[in-house]
Amino acid sequence: MKHVGIAAVTAEGAALAYRRICSTAGERLGRYRHPEISLHSFSFSEHIEAGPRPHEQWAGLLLASAGKLQASGADFMICPSNTPHEVHRRVAPALPFPWLHIAEATGKLAARNGLRRLLLLGTRFTLEGSVYEPACFSSKGIELVLPDEREVGRMHAIITDELIPGSVSERSKDYFAALIERYADRQVDGVILGCTELPLAIDDHNSCLPLVDSVVALADAAVDFALGIDAG
Repeated sequence: MKHVGIAAVTAEGAALAYRRICSTAGERLGRYRHPEISLHSFSFSEHIEAGPRPHEQWAGLLLASAGKLQASGADFMICPSNTPHEVHRRVAPALPFPWLHIAEATGKLAARNGLRRLLLLGTRFTLEGSVYEPACFSSKGIELVLPDEREVGRMHAIITDELIPGSVSERSKDYFAALIERYADRQVDGVILGCTELPLAIDDHNSCLPLVDSVVALADAAVDFALGIDAG
């Protein structure tokens, strides 16, 4: 089995990915069995206080994390945070090993689940950035639907003020449930949780639509890669 490296950004996203890798591997390999895993994290403040040119800072942090993970024996890397994948194209060619892309894994999971019109949820950075490129999803027969500006602002505030610090109010859970219900009436057939903290607020109990969780997609892709499985 290949050694998994996790370049952590937020504590919650990294913890959810680590737990999912262990549970998925255990289901496939037998109880308590999973690949070797190493995790490296800089202070989250270094990501959010990156200044006027954040991409350069993020690229440097991820390159440094990759070096530390390689030194620990990792054979490849995942980053269980969506926004830093803005620098994937810049950083991946300079890495000593593969870096699995979170949106690519998410798109493959959505396609395997037969979903075709998906509401994309996430931070303002992710929704306004290039991580979830529509062309990459349209090639799989998937259309992405984005929330409106007011909804993006409310969602961004919940993620940054509540979910990243590791808490969530019932009011916020109710907000997401109502948001998803509104889009279900607009012929959306699923929801992408395009922020690795969103599972803290949205699950099968408060979503009327099928969920495509980017944490699950990435962690399962990591297990596939570690086991040498081509998930297609």
